[in-house]
Amino acid sequence: MEFIFNIDDKTIRFINDNMRSEFLDRVMRKISSAGNYGIIWFAVAFALIAMGGEKRRAGLLMIFSLGVEASVCNLIIKPSVKRVRPNDAHGMVISIDKPKDYSFPSGHTAAAFAAAYSLYLSDKKKGRGLLLCAAVMGFSRVYLLVHYPFDVIAGAALGMISAGFVHRKSEER
Repeated sequence: MEFIFNIDDKTIRFINDNMRSEFLDRVMRKISSAGNYGIIWFAVAFALIAMGGEKRRAGLLMIFSLGVEASVCNLIIKPSVKRVRPNDAHGMVISIDKPKDYSFPSGHTAAAFAAAYSLYLSDKKKGRGLLLCAAVMGFSRVYLLVHYPFDVIAGAALGMISAGFVHRKSEER
């Protein structure tokens, strides 16, 4: 674990010291805020549901995937691990409202990957684009200094596992 913590710390310090700019701050804030409370992902899911047919099923599976991910992330993992956010651990100034919960795993990234991978499992072509959006969402959280890289990697894994679980259960019916 020490190896991972060292990489996390070095990455956060590198971003803070070398990558920050007013322009990127604005872009990353907009990307990150789109993921607040999973709003963008629920919007995509509800749009699919409204289209009907197989798209309806894909949207419903996305919502269930988001529900599983959020429950595991926010009710089990975050309160158990209690990892302090990088901006708090290193006394760094952030350009967004200070998150009130713990850092591990990244809930924004977990939700993004739960939705994106769920869509990918339903429609590979459309899902690829959403997976790219999910990866950018994850990077925005590291860039904004509210998550370590390992938080984002774990969030992506949790989101994909949640979506995979939901899809497997739906096929068993």
